[in-house]
Amino acid sequence: MTEKIERPRQRKGPSWLPAAVVLLCSAVFGYAVLPHLARRVSPMSRMQGEQAPDFSLPVLHDGAGAADTPSRISLKALAGNVVILDFWASWCKPCVAQARILSQLAPRYADDKVVFVGINTADSPDQAEAFAQSHQLPYPSVFDSGEVANAYGAQSLPTLVVIDAAGRVSQAGVGVIGADELVSAIASAQSQR
Repeated sequence: MTEKIERPRQRKGPSWLPAAVVLLCSAVFGYAVLPHLARRVSPMSRMQGEQAPDFSLPVLHDGAGAADTPSRISLKALAGNVVILDFWASWCKPCVAQARILSQLAPRYADDKVVFVGINTADSPDQAEAFAQSHQLPYPSVFDSGEVANAYGAQSLPTLVVIDAAGRVSQAGVGVIGADELVSAIASAQSQR
């Protein structure tokens, strides 16, 4: 006599479960992995090597009380110099750290045809002037209503743009740029004459 062995029944889970797992894995991959694989192109990186947009902006703070500071600063008037543009706002905490770094470096380059210019882009003129004076910035600061920041793609603060002596964007960066990195960027711009 043969005995029939019954096999236990396999339990089936909900039919939507495999699809949900695949969807969840795809979402994790899309949000966590893909951004690191794809190179994000910012407006600033597209400008690298291009002629920097000219501007003429009113001076808020002349930087160390220089008697010969004009009432407006234009990029065209700074031709032949390496120019460091620092887009900032008084309420921006990282901007304070960037201003300290620039304040340490600006005097070091005073005789090297390197010009530092702070561009306030998100305050009232009075707030911007008060910030520049209270932090004793040793370089001039100008006031921008946002047009120049837009032209440079400065969507986050602080934003630093290094322009070579020929007026081309050499490098640009968002966030606090350390002294060593900035010294290297200046040297690179100086070598592009």
